[in-house]
Amino acid sequence: MTRNKLILVVGAAHSGTTILDAALGVSPHVVGVGEALRLTEGGNPGHLGEAGAARVCTCGARAGDCPLWSALIPHLTSGVTVATHFPLVDAAARGLSSDVHYVLDSSPNALDYLDAFGAFDVRVLHVTRDVRSWVASRRRRKGDNLVSAHLAWLRTVTRIDATLTSSGLPQFRLGYEELALRPREVLGMICDWLDVRFDEGMLTPFGNTGSHIITGNSSIRNRRLAASIRYDGSWMASDDFPLASAFLSSLCARTNRRLVYSNDLLKRRG
Repeated sequence: MTRNKLILVVGAAHSGTTILDAALGVSPHVVGVGEALRLTEGGNPGHLGEAGAARVCTCGARAGDCPLWSALIPHLTSGVTVATHFPLVDAAARGLSSDVHYVLDSSPNALDYLDAFGAFDVRVLHVTRDVRSWVASRRRRKGDNLVSAHLAWLRTVTRIDATLTSSGLPQFRLGYEELALRPREVLGMICDWLDVRFDEGMLTPFGNTGSHIITGNSSIRNRRLAASIRYDGSWMASDDFPLASAFLSSLCARTNRRLVYSNDLLKRRG
């Protein structure tokens, strides 16, 4: 029996999983569903019922009017589970077009639900953001101190890496920095891995994507922020405890290099 193909885009939160979802959704063979696992675990009332129906999808419609989510929202209640309801999302996504080969979920913690995916042919895109950039973002968003932010990065990325290794699932490892600074090359490599054609529209996902994203990084629905794939290098200008930051980052350097820059794209010219 042929199993439906599922792509999981995983990584620490705010590592580019949503923009990658939107970019790959430009392909007619890929439909991204955002962080659908958050909807099918029934854990966040803000994503369910009338609140969920009011969320804006990347297709431009409210979720309650979206060709994908409109039929699903009434079924997503506090009692749902990933095992019982994610297959409904998969079926709805495939029902949009006979060209769909892959459904893609960009929940950063998707590996927590591997036991629910026995009926799927799963592939994983593993995205890691440079520790220095991620820590600066974390401190802005959460107010963490330097030590706790570095520890959070290290714990998260090593846990994901270990889980993937033990799972034996096919994976493509990429760095957020590689994606943001060399998007054409990275997306081309991913498309080759998935055996789908690269489309120039992937470089400008806003308005071009066929993904239906109602959860995840909200900037994906902002024309100014999602008009292209680009890198936020504001962390480079920070003078916040430079010696302590350098020391803590050095402790993460080996893991950082292995997970973020393994494709060596940023060493290439042209």
